[in-house]
Amino acid sequence: MSNEPTDRHGLEVLSLSQCLALLRSRPLGRLAYLEAGGPTVVPVNHLVDGPSVVLRSLSGGKTDAVLNGQSVAFQLDEHDPARGTGWSVLVRGRAVPVDDAEEIARFEAELDSWAVQNHEDVTWLRIVAEEISGRRLRRSD
Repeated sequence: MSNEPTDRHGLEVLSLSQCLALLRSRPLGRLAYLEAGGPTVVPVNHLVDGPSVVLRSLSGGKTDAVLNGQSVAFQLDEHDPARGTGWSVLVRGRAVPVDDAEEIARFEAELDSWAVQNHEDVTWLRIVAEEISGRRLRRSD
């Protein structure tokens, strides 16, 4: 039996440090935002910078949608159906543009973006976290 804290569903509640470590463990997550009055979720490469998530996007499209000050969410998870295990981390906050040239140079060196190949029309975004939460599921035997 685990001594870790659990939520009302019996899922292990992850600490902030566990959540940040898991966010660093996979290169591809999902960005959720409102577009044209409805929810939209898209896969994005990301990196973790302190308690925030950083990503880049071609200017326009989702970038325009998230830069208008609305709330966004970023989610990353993994599961193993054979073992009945998995975890999920959710970051809720606001996306703000990254304008600092030194930060952008550092992010360019760190982020391996699968989709964004043209570096000229790119917008860097930082999700300033208002809430970071995570849960882990372990099948009880």
